Amino acid sequence: MRVTFNALNNGLDAINTAADQFIEAQFQVATGKRLRTLSTDPAASQRSVVERSALANIDSYQAAGSTASSRLATLDQTLSDLVDQITRAQVAASSGHPDTANPTTRAAAATTLAGIRDSIAADINTETQGVYLFGGTITDRPPYVAGGTGWTYQGDATPVSTEVDSGRRVTMTLDGQSILRGSDATDLLTTIDTLVTAVQTGDTPGINTGIDALQRAFERVSRALSLVGTDEVSVEDSGRHLQSLHLAGEKRVSDLEDANLAEAITRMSRAQTAYNAALGAVGTAGRNSLLNYLT
Repeated sequence: MRVTFNALNNGLDAINTAADQFIEAQFQVATGKRLRTLSTDPAASQRSVVERSALANIDSYQAAGSTASSRLATLDQTLSDLVDQITRAQVAASSGHPDTANPTTRAAAATTLAGIRDSIAADINTETQGVYLFGGTITDRPPYVAGGTGWTYQGDATPVSTEVDSGRRVTMTLDGQSILRGSDATDLLTTIDTLVTAVQTGDTPGINTGIDALQRAFERVSRALSLVGTDEVSVEDSGRHLQSLHLAGEKRVSDLEDANLAEAITRMSRAQTAYNAALGAVGTAGRNSLLNYLT
């Protein structure tokens, strides 16, 4: 005589299977996600980790690009103003020539030049969010300060750049001394101080020398402005490229992780039905007596 419990064991297995399938489908319906655990689809889970890492890298580039864009806009505006100030200085210096100007006119021109010098000093000491933009890597103090012996540059000669896309770097800070002085003997601020004195005293050679120095400064600032403009275009191009990469990456992650809700709802319903059926079958088997299993 032999007793078998296969029907009961099979029924319990069916209940557990249906319950697992229901939980899986219910998770997908509730969250919209397909991957509940790594074991749900190990290959897809691994690819998803890689894709999300790539997206995080793109996010980092986009954040850097946003910061760079703001800095470059400020640099562009400041350098543009420097171009305007130097142009005004050239006009004021020319109007102070003793050949065409009387002492009153020269005094007015000297006053104008002094005001322009102050505006240039303010421009070169521009800061944004606590960062001075024209001191190279020295960003925590004004690049130019006035002292008893003239103007002193407190920055260094190393511009700061940042990577806004793979292999693409743009400017964040500039070397102010290369802009205001370049290869000249003195910086632009000191040049204008000397020019003020030349205009006041009617020193024609001194005025001509100052005007020549202003022209060289104009050319240096214009070159810097051109480079900043190129970097601004680069940031815009990178932004569009990164946005395209980000959208493509999000699509791949969605394909790997997101559930098909219609299918999940159908599977949840089927699992519920299978669960109820298995539960009913086990209940029926449990009501059989020992005689039902005797052979």
